[in-house]
Amino acid sequence: MHPNAVKALVLVAMLAILAVAAVPMVILLDLTGDGTGWGMCEDGISSCRVGNFRGPRLAMVLMLVLIGLAALLRFIVWVSGLSGRPNRRSSGYRNDDLYIP
Repeated sequence: MHPNAVKALVLVAMLAILAVAAVPMVILLDLTGDGTGWGMCEDGISSCRVGNFRGPRLAMVLMLVLIGLAALLRFIVWVSGLSGRPNRRSSGYRNDDLYIP
């Protein structure tokens, strides 16, 4: 895989992680500016009646998305490392050789 493509994929994954992590702050900023909090409070924060599970459900969805994006980032880095790893069978390694990547 081309090094610049790997850098671009890592950058996109990192920006996606930062964007998802910023969602709660954006919701709170919207609520303080007399907004609806992205639909959480239809008439603003003064008349907001949020159920007991709406906040934890949003937190759970955000955490699952963050974990998925972190796994995607780890997969990208793992795949990019495969191209630089020497082939153990063709490079003359024996079973008693110590291989340190």
